[in-house]
Amino acid sequence: METKPKIAFVGLAQNCAQHLPAVLRNIENMATLASESAFLFLENDSTDNTKAILNGWGGGRPNFTLLNFDGLNSLGVRTVKLEILRNTYVECLRTYKNLKNFDLVVLIDMDDVGTWPIDLGELSKAIQFVQSDSQNAGVFANQLGTYYDIWALRHKTLCPGDAWEEVIDYKNSHPAVSNEEAFNQTFKKRIPSFSPTEKPIEVDSAFGGLGIYRMSYILKNPNPYLGYTIKSIPSNDGIFKISRRQYCEHVHFHAGIRSLGGKLFIWPSLINGEYRNVTFPHYVQLFF
Repeated sequence: METKPKIAFVGLAQNCAQHLPAVLRNIENMATLASESAFLFLENDSTDNTKAILNGWGGGRPNFTLLNFDGLNSLGVRTVKLEILRNTYVECLRTYKNLKNFDLVVLIDMDDVGTWPIDLGELSKAIQFVQSDSQNAGVFANQLGTYYDIWALRHKTLCPGDAWEEVIDYKNSHPAVSNEEAFNQTFKKRIPSFSPTEKPIEVDSAFGGLGIYRMSYILKNPNPYLGYTIKSIPSNDGIFKISRRQYCEHVHFHAGIRSLGGKLFIWPSLINGEYRNVTFPHYVQLFF
């Protein structure tokens, strides 16, 4: 009989009280696949019952840690906040002696994305895949319909670069078009759909709300999470406009894993949601 791995479950939480019962139920179910579990949650600036629910759920559980970062919202920029929180969880894993010897890290979104009931059979297969080869550094969930996390996706043909960067460049070269049209001509055309029957798809980066990582790659990763980039945009008069733009924080982190020889995959049969209609995102104004 194969030995069950030790799994650390990690999540970020803010104002997700209405979703937490389903998310925590998912985590409890996934933890049945572990010989030992740890739970590391990072919360900030919630105005609902998120703190109370997490504290109530974790009370009395071994290896439970809830860290609070109230005031982080003052930074304003979403991906910079995510960068800080995700880098903090990495430092916790490196620092807490009781977690260093864990085998795997399950990183899960704790909002509505984390509520979809995870098939334990498929999760078990994904875990076995990660453990089957020391180069298998991580696998990520898929969604029925369209794959929704295109911003985190990097693949040599499907999405070799930042899809939002393409939107920005298109808008700058076609100033008369609307933001939505720039999105439709670039980002929207990049969004793939992966059948649950497909074989694992090797990628340079992905996430999709659920990732299973080999702990050793997180501990040794030379790259931190990075939530912003600098873009210089030339104008017709030869003057450059320089701006700091949001950047998916997972991409730089995953580049570090790849630099260590680690391989990353989307596991098509590990489903954590369903998305049928791709609409113009409400947050697109952050990029123009």
